[in-house]
Amino acid sequence: MEREPLSPEAEALWRNLWEIWQGNDEEDVILDSSALQEIEDEIPELRGRVKTALAYLQRARYIQYRSGVGEDGLEPILYDVYEPR
Repeated sequence: MEREPLSPEAEALWRNLWEIWQGNDEEDVILDSSALQEIEDEIPELRGRVKTALAYLQRARYIQYRSGVGEDGLEPILYDVYEPR
């Protein structure tokens, strides 16, 4: 399966998600508002655009996630990250 090339910030997000997912033993990871803020702090180019970047990564088949209800409303729940090569 050929994937679309990623921008540097999307690549950084994907690799960050891989580490989070691996650190959680490949179990569901809830990306609540604090987790999204941490990602924005680590990748400032995605400030205010993390959810859009997540949607792009899902469409381009780099990740799968679903939305769930958290303390701050709908929050993405990561449930699969395809391995970086």
